[in-house]
Amino acid sequence: MSKLDVTSRARFIPLFLVACGGGTHDTVVAAHQPSAISDAAVHHLNDPDLNHTPAPKLLSIDWANVKLASDGDALALWKQIAPTGDDWQQRLDEVPSTLVKPLALALLREGNYACPTDPPRGCNHQLVLAPTNPDAGLTDPCVRRELAMWSLDQLDRDDLPAVKDALKKVVALPPPESQLVADALQLAEPGDQDLRLELLGIAWKAGQRELVNGQFGGFDEAYLLTAATKLHIDGAFDGLSAESQRAVFIKAVGDEQLLATTRAHLMAELLGDQDILAPDLKTALIAVATKSHDCDAAAAAAHELVAHDVAAYAPTRPRSGTSDAIVRGLCVLAAYEGHLRADQTSPFASYLPARGLELVRVTYDPYSDVDTDGDGDPHTEHVNELVPRANATVPEANELVLALAHCTKQLTCSTDDHDFKLTLKNGLLARLEIIERPPCQAP
Repeated sequence: MSKLDVTSRARFIPLFLVACGGGTHDTVVAAHQPSAISDAAVHHLNDPDLNHTPAPKLLSIDWANVKLASDGDALALWKQIAPTGDDWQQRLDEVPSTLVKPLALALLREGNYACPTDPPRGCNHQLVLAPTNPDAGLTDPCVRRELAMWSLDQLDRDDLPAVKDALKKVVALPPPESQLVADALQLAEPGDQDLRLELLGIAWKAGQRELVNGQFGGFDEAYLLTAATKLHIDGAFDGLSAESQRAVFIKAVGDEQLLATTRAHLMAELLGDQDILAPDLKTALIAVATKSHDCDAAAAAAHELVAHDVAAYAPTRPRSGTSDAIVRGLCVLAAYEGHLRADQTSPFASYLPARGLELVRVTYDPYSDVDTDGDGDPHTEHVNELVPRANATVPEANELVLALAHCTKQLTCSTDDHDFKLTLKNGLLARLEIIERPPCQAP
């Protein structure tokens, strides 16, 4: 026998002796080890975190005798179920699967799931849906919103004909609602394209722009064209090309219902790498640069014209010296400066008198208690400078574009953070005050 065999046998001898000899039968069986495991298992089974006690039934309904032949029957059953904001999910978990779909269809068709919004509070101006009241019942719109989302989850493509009118009600809900609308659009996604496009058009008009823009995968070109030209939906252009739909793209460049970013993208697609503007595109760009109410779109068109040697349409001061014309011109110019290269000169000088621009900046410090500039307010500080006409650029250009869309007759234009006060003399911008607004004070 080899040394390895001896060693191996020696290693196993103690186990053999324990199992088959050398002691009493109790010792051989070693029954205490399984007993210890069993005790541990019993201990874990008694752990309340692992061994949950079944929840008590909330409904005492004779399900075997429930017959749902109509929406009326289903709505009567909803009243028996009596869901609340606190326990609707637990109650619906007790409903037999054969009754789920009729309940879902009836609730969706009945409507009333437009949960109201909470009023803005403090510094937060964004609308949010009101929270669901735990004690609210079946007639509460916020509870019904929860039930509507549950109902949509119970349906499939085959149910679309029976629920399409209800889906139109759902997608007509404006922001801040989004989840319920998204669920409705998702249900219709594998369905017929006519219904999908109709729902997207309704949601678009309701203000669900961001949600709708990402929903155009899988549409045939004819539907995309309808969405782009008749519904004016920006996202539809993602499935179209300027090469195959040039006339559509040319017209869309001037579509005031499209976003400026979309129109600028269409311009770029139409231009491609061409050095010379085609006559149809040149005409469209001139119209946008001179007439568009969207400063960003007008600036993008002006930039393309100048870049293709049509310098006459750079946004210089308009001939009309009216305040409306000056404000529109400044707005386009402020947006245009974002397109300028470092070696290009700003047309801003054409808006200024010979002496330059009197620029006043007013900063706000909520913690200051010293009136450093003598204006009677320790929180504000005024800094005045005369900007020479020759090297002037639009100050705070990006924010000024936003502000110029919200001007009073006294030419005070505002954003959430700043007021811009314009002083015009003889059709020129003589003075500009940029006033930092006090930070919002939450109650």
